[in-house]
Amino acid sequence: MKKIGLLLILGLFVFAALPCFSQDVMESTYAQTTASYTNYKSCIRLYKLPAQKLYFLALSSVNANKFEILEMQSRSGYILFEADDKEFLLDVMSKDKNYTYIKLTPADNNYYFSPTIPQKIFNYIDVNFNLEVKELKF
Repeated sequence: MKKIGLLLILGLFVFAALPCFSQDVMESTYAQTTASYTNYKSCIRLYKLPAQKLYFLALSSVNANKFEILEMQSRSGYILFEADDKEFLLDVMSKDKNYTYIKLTPADNNYYFSPTIPQKIFNYIDVNFNLEVKELKF
């Protein structure tokens, strides 16, 4: 009878401790994915596209990922936007007629942010690489 009572108390203790443990694990995992170090090499890419087309693809990528656009300038090729309560600068730099660099830089130059931000931007550009850019006239 003592063994049954002891096993019952031990079982209740284990079942009571499991939700607390799993909550701590989930919170630490979430904290790691939301703010971890991002390598600067994963924030720059070279595309075989003209600079103007890549700028428009980058602008639509920022918009499609629901990041807040703070400022943009097509002549110099930069987009300032906010994601995860941090500001980022997206530069489109022409190498020559056919090749263009795109570079994502945090405004505070601190690369301690989620690596999914550049992944989302570059994935959108990769998927829509061959789409035609059309001018809308109102």
